[in-house]
Amino acid sequence: MGHIPTITVGALAAILSGLYFVLPETLHFTMTVFITAAWFLVVICWLAQKSADYMHKHDSGHEVKKTN
Repeated sequence: MGHIPTITVGALAAILSGLYFVLPETLHFTMTVFITAAWFLVVICWLAQKSADYMHKHDSGHEVKKTN
């Protein structure tokens, strides 16, 4: 389930990128802002998943005991 957000946001970014060329020129600036934000979210989701994968792979098994 880890890559589902990355794939979903990536699909949104790809669709927005395609719409940029179809929509009127008056919307190009707004679409540029949305497309940039969407691709930024793709990168953030991908990095978060890589970080989670790394932490699970290199988990030392050390558990912190909770004191009450």
